[in-house]
Amino acid sequence: MTVTVQPLYGQPLDVHRVSRESLRAIAAGRADQTDLKMLRSGQRSQLLLVLRALLDHVDDAARGARRPGGVPSGQEAWHLLCAAQRQSPEAVETVLTDPAVMAWALRLLRRLGGSAATAESSAPLWADLGQFQAVAAAAALRAGVRAVLRVPAHRGMVWVPGAGVAGPVARRRWSAAEVRVERDGAVVLGELARVRLPRPPPASAPGWRPLRTVSGCAPCAREEAAGPWLDTVTPYRDFTRYPKSPGRSGERRLRLWEDRLAGAYALLDRESPADAAALRALVRVLVPRPFRTARGGLVASASSVDAFGSITLSLPYDATQTAAVLVHETRHQQLNALLGLVPLVRADGDRRGGPEGWRRLYYAPWRSDPRPALGLLHGVFAFAGVARFWRRHRAQVTGVEAQRADFEFAVLREQVREAVAALAADGDLTEAGRLFVDEIAAAVREWQEDDVLAVPGQLARDYCALRRAVWRARHLEVARSAAERCAAAWSAGRRAPALPPATLRPRPDLIRLDTFGPLARYRLSAPDLFARGCRQAQASGDVARLAEYAAIAGDAEQAAIGYAEWTARDPQDAEAWIGAALALPREARGAGFAVLLNRPEVVAGVRRAVAAARGGFPDPMGLADWLADAYADADTGAGACGAEDSPVHAWPVPDAPA
Repeated sequence: MTVTVQPLYGQPLDVHRVSRESLRAIAAGRADQTDLKMLRSGQRSQLLLVLRALLDHVDDAARGARRPGGVPSGQEAWHLLCAAQRQSPEAVETVLTDPAVMAWALRLLRRLGGSAATAESSAPLWADLGQFQAVAAAAALRAGVRAVLRVPAHRGMVWVPGAGVAGPVARRRWSAAEVRVERDGAVVLGELARVRLPRPPPASAPGWRPLRTVSGCAPCAREEAAGPWLDTVTPYRDFTRYPKSPGRSGERRLRLWEDRLAGAYALLDRESPADAAALRALVRVLVPRPFRTARGGLVASASSVDAFGSITLSLPYDATQTAAVLVHETRHQQLNALLGLVPLVRADGDRRGGPEGWRRLYYAPWRSDPRPALGLLHGVFAFAGVARFWRRHRAQVTGVEAQRADFEFAVLREQVREAVAALAADGDLTEAGRLFVDEIAAAVREWQEDDVLAVPGQLARDYCALRRAVWRARHLEVARSAAERCAAAWSAGRRAPALPPATLRPRPDLIRLDTFGPLARYRLSAPDLFARGCRQAQASGDVARLAEYAAIAGDAEQAAIGYAEWTARDPQDAEAWIGAALALPREARGAGFAVLLNRPEVVAGVRRAVAAARGGFPDPMGLADWLADAYADADTGAGACGAEDSPVHAWPVPDAPA
């Protein structure tokens, strides 16, 4: 990608080029400061391009916006930004580095262009346009450039990008406020109140809610901008809906966040220096999100291509889990920035084979829904980084922490291996994309030689096999006519016919929250909580949960009883009988085991056909044993393999959503 744009100070930017060496280094997780600076620079150029594009449209849009007194000129805001740049480039850099600035600018540009936005706005157009003045006011305040500007206030709060929010200065949902900037600070004036802001913006003051600097987590290099900030106030901090009012987190909660984050940064500094460097270089804002608990390893986290440098996450339960989440999201940041410079996935119209307008969807082992190639690539890169983190961490710990690390590593090692094989097998990658994925694949091959402890290793194999088989049972189906032929042969006592092929039919309505993984983590890292949860499941009579507890504990007899009850209560829930198969001791697994794990959609389809014809569902294991001869004869390449060796496929679907 070649970018030439006039920045604030009127000189052309450098051209951005990605060398093969940098591409390999980023893929392998060994990006150096030069590579990271390139990614940051590309994103900054993108922001300047977006701001320049906005400048061509905001004044025309402002003339049509419904606002008494009109909307201030975007040209005036731009000239003020240029003046602040000449006075203090560092001040403008701090403002533009706030990821919310890019989020606001991209969303507004889409809104003006009439395209579908990725986030829903409840702001009137004049208010979105008026944030151009807020960006300029924040730069003027930091640079000490005198100015008077009118800016929007949401519920009385005025956004000061790169610093925080001031107010409330008004009562109404939307109103205008005035910012008067002098060399020593600024005054924010509204119909209700005024807020005085010294220069630089203070850590605390009446009517002032700042971005909170997370102590102990500052960037290492001097040329990097301020941060990271803990953002509970910015109106554009949410990835799905904006503007958003300031949160209500108390001081005690915020200190807990700071302690958790500081511990995670310190852990990465010790154990994963490359990950720590990428985190410090690329992530500027951490947005706490409400999520009731991190119980069982469940943390809600996300990154957005609209907000480079921002991560939103719920509170992890310890520093190690926090570090893993930060590694995961930092990898998304890297890939989003890289994709802005070089395409790694082919455009929809540039496919090798398949009807025009069709695209492939893939099984992503960490997701419950089918994913396109770009989504799978994001997962591969992110989880390869997390797998590497756990691989290193397990060498530093003992006891239950070592079992936990072995489980996480073993799961991700298998999942990334399978996903990499899927990407490599199809034509969805560009030449650069194949080089990128090949570098990841080389690391994954090396990981296969690592030994893991027996119990976490077995739980990891069962977990991966369960997720794969349940995904197939939910989202793949065989033709009804083929299922009926098999059902007729079964009822007549004949040999099973050839297994029919499967077609992708995404069924999001069948997806339910994963419980096996969190319970496995409990058993390994919190055995007391695992035992207590088992007692609670017994008291509540939750047969599904009891079956999983027994299987994870290695109690095959109780697991068989639980899964049998689960199957009887819900005969069409494939997770019950797939779990039952996995809970069997190896010596008790019959010929149908591979069918249940590798072709569960056939078992499910034939069971439905038998029930429709005869009024009752056959035993899934018995049916799988009957299908086993046809499965072994089929040219699938996996007839004699265990579930972990099942072949990887991508399925073409017309007009699939991304």
